Amino acid sequence: MPTILKKVLLAEDDPDIQKVAKMSLKFAGVTDVLVVENGEECLALAAREKPDVILLDVMMPKMDGYEACRRLKDNAATKDIPVIFLTAKAQQFEVKKGMSLGACGYLTKPFNPMTLHAEIAALLDQAQKP
Repeated sequence: MPTILKKVLLAEDDPDIQKVAKMSLKFAGVTDVLVVENGEECLALAAREKPDVILLDVMMPKMDGYEACRRLKDNAATKDIPVIFLTAKAQQFEVKKGMSLGACGYLTKPFNPMTLHAEIAALLDQAQKP
């Protein structure tokens, strides 16, 4: 049975990436895509909305994605929400940094929409297993 993604929070400040990611997620069956443009907004909305997954850019204004991830994982209300970095930072040390902060995945831009959906679906399927 395919996983149905109900709510994804996208923290991304680039309008073009927002558009492509939203379209990709909607096409893949996501019913609600919430979009914010910085880490501070991400923290507030994640705590209030409890999304199934957070897609998090690294380079954003006000608070970068690394700091946002650290704070998400330090907060009891958001620590269990899977975080996938979706960023242009492709160097191995960047991937290690993101994963060490508690992210479950790290996808680089430009991204393949099918890879994005597969990554999210795999995380949710894994989380649903006893």
